[in-house]
This record gives sequence, structure tokens and C-alpha cells, in this order.
Amino acid sequence: MSEKKTARALMCLISILLLAGCGKKEWTGEDVGVTTLGIDRDGRVLEIVVEDFGESYYDCQELRGTIESEIADYVSEAGSPEDEPPVVLNDVSESDNRVRTSILYQTPEDYGAFTQETLYYGTLRQAGLRGFEMPSVLTDAEGASYTIRDEDANRHVIFTDGHDHIVTPYKIIACTKGVILVSETEADFSGTEKRAALLLAK
Repeated sequence: MSEKKTARALMCLISILLLAGCGKKEWTGEDVGVTTLGIDRDGRVLEIVVEDFGESYYDCQELRGTIESEIADYVSEAGSPEDEPPVVLNDVSESDNRVRTSILYQTPEDYGAFTQETLYYGTLRQAGLRGFEMPSVLTDAEGASYTIRDEDANRHVIFTDGHDHIVTPYKIIACTKGVILVSETEADFSGTEKRAALLLAK
């Protein structure tokens, strides 16, 4: 094994041990029943797409081939290194007339470019520099108004134009109009009409 690969393996192992030590369980999307995006602390995005599979002429292998072809085109255009492709198809499966696909994106930008849906993850300060505007008043988990403070500038935020569920790496402390907080780290964007956002605890 080359020194580069050995170093990469050691970094992965250290990351796993740190997550285990912090009690942070990696989100795998195994139990979701609706299309969901899971964002980890480093910004990687795991997309689990769950859809009805009613067309009898369409099978998993055909769907897999279509997705793999689209990914190959994207990777080729992006000119990304082969050892760390920006988009990876993990799995395609069918059960009870529903199809489930699992795709990993290295960054929110890769997700946005591939799906044509805006997705931003970073600090509130960085978001402002990128042109994302957070309303001055949000709603917290109890339904009360939450006013953005100066100290929130270094907290992470998520912006999206999509309408899926999102699982976050940190506790959600406030959200914009139309977002439903499902748990401390999951939000439902299906009721949003325009770009919506989450403010995270860290």
C-alpha cells in the first residue's frame, strides 16, 4: 500500500474513532420511508431517494444503468480524480413496489450541480458571503420566534430549494417558515414554497 493510501486509511480510522468517542452515530438512511438527505459534519451528502415503482417495464438494472451513466457524464465533465469521485451510486433496490436509491456526494455543491437543486452547508457568515440571506427572525423547536444574534455568525446553516427531509450533523435550533422539525436533527421541507433554511447549534 502506498504512503498516500496508508495516510488516507489512517485519517478515515481516526475520524471513525472520533465519531465513536463523541457518541455520534453515523446516519445510513436505512430506515427512512421518504426521500431524505443526510449531511455529515464535513459536508458530504448521502441522498436516499424513495419512490413508487409502478412502471412494469422499468426494472432496477435499467434504473441503475441510467444513474451510472449520468454520474459518469458528470464526473467526466467535472474532471475529478478517480480515487475520490464527486458522486457515487451506492445501491439501487426494490421492495413492495417502491424503489430506493442511495447516492453519495462529496460536497453540497456536487449535489446541487448533479440534481439542479440548491443545497448549501456552512457557517452563517460564509453563507452571507455566498449570497444566501437568512431572515432576521426564525422559529425555534417550540414554535417561538428566534432572533438571529451576532454569535450565530459562526453556527452552521443549511439552505435548500428542495422539498425533502434533511438529517443534520448538529442539533437544529431554528428554521424558516414552512419547515417542520421532525426531531432534533431532522427537518421536513415538503411544505416550503421557496428557499428555506435551518440554523444549527454548532
